[in-house]
Amino acid sequence: MSNPFQIMTQLFSSKNPEQAFQAVFGNNPIYQRAVQMSKGKSPEQIQQIAKNLCGNMGIDYDAAYKQFQQMMSKQ
Repeated sequence: MSNPFQIMTQLFSSKNPEQAFQAVFGNNPIYQRAVQMSKGKSPEQIQQIAKNLCGNMGIDYDAAYKQFQQMMSKQ
């Protein structure tokens, strides 16, 4: 399953998403860094981090978020 949106759908449909993320991405250093960055942060702060990361990578955050929401509403 290489499609990122399929992976996200699977993770968010899990009864324990944190455990599912750990199972899928546990050994990934980027995931480990993301976990570190999010600890103790409010949802608004995490959203700002995501916006900053998207901006750094040339990704339109709003368009990506909208696409993600659309994908999740199809379930």
